Amino acid sequence: EELEVVGTGVDVGELFADHAIPTDPPPSFYPLHLPFLRKLAALSMPSSPTLFALLYSPLPAIRHLTLTPYDELSVPSTLVPQFIAHHGDKLTSLHLYTVKQWPTTLFPSPPALLDICPSLRHVSLELPLPLLTLSNSEKHKLEILSIPRPKQDFWFVLERLLPKLPSLRFVRARDVKWLRDGMSDRAQQAGVQGEMLLWRKRLTRRGIHLLDADWRVGSSSPV
Repeated sequence: EELEVVGTGVDVGELFADHAIPTDPPPSFYPLHLPFLRKLAALSMPSSPTLFALLYSPLPAIRHLTLTPYDELSVPSTLVPQFIAHHGDKLTSLHLYTVKQWPTTLFPSPPALLDICPSLRHVSLELPLPLLTLSNSEKHKLEILSIPRPKQDFWFVLERLLPKLPSLRFVRARDVKWLRDGMSDRAQQAGVQGEMLLWRKRLTRRGIHLLDADWRVGSSSPV
């Protein structure tokens, strides 16, 4: 029902490789039989025989997916965008996360995630935050959006999407915590805390709660 596999990240050679990614499995390929796999995590794994096998195997029960994002422009050999596209229609939770190890290299995520995964209830994005689009005329079912931290440029992306996200109830800043009681007003309004206050004000008007890393809602003064 649950599987986690961890790779070693990007090999330097993969950054310059220019070999085509197969669009179909070879005739000798035998798919895996995993009818009950509902939760899969594949971290630091742009490509591998395991990821290839999972990509082309039916995963009828898959609902929760955690991946380290890689894009085909930076890492031509990656299977990650294909994997999301192939299994995305069944997902209710998608967590994009890059393991923090030195040196950490962050790669873009697909901007069309919401179109690719129409049944998502929770999506957690990684830096750099994608310029999300939603071309489908129907409203999306997303309820929880997690981002590393609020950023002014991403607010404009989110603001354009809000009319198509009627079920959105929570935006979570997963790498940030509200300041504890007793901190000065100047501290609460500076830097990322000030950005969180601004986001909270904007989101509250739309009936959406801003949560911190501990899933806490800020009070009249962040705590």
